[in-house]
Amino acid sequence: MKNTNTLIKFFIALSVFFSSTLLFSCLSSSVEIPYESTDREIIQLAQTEYDAGHTERALYCYNTLLKRYGNDTAIYVEGRYEIGHLYLKEKNYSMAEEIFEEIISIYDGSAPGTLPGAFKKLTELDLEKIPESKRTTKVSTAEAIN
Repeated sequence: MKNTNTLIKFFIALSVFFSSTLLFSCLSSSVEIPYESTDREIIQLAQTEYDAGHTERALYCYNTLLKRYGNDTAIYVEGRYEIGHLYLKEKNYSMAEEIFEEIISIYDGSAPGTLPGAFKKLTELDLEKIPESKRTTKVSTAEAIN
């Protein structure tokens, strides 16, 4: 009987330990972004999270950026580029390509000089980094020559 009570106490303690560990890990996986954060602060936070190896937290930050400031097309393009670039680094080529194609179409549909030119060039360079075998949009021979 004494051994049974000790065993039960051990399993209860073990359950409490694992439950608290799971709860703590879930709580620590979220990022709190103050509402008054600027677009620059959110982008910096996202980059810090990614550099620390927290890809999901970085994505959360970039998506928060888009929710809060996405009505500004320049910020939207920058946020989408950063998400696409993150997917490229993670070798999630289909998601990266989809985002890069969207950005190119935004630039194609906008008046010259209304968006920062750097993100169009960065997008084109990152799009070229996607292995041809992983691309869903194939480049024709005529496009490759031009």
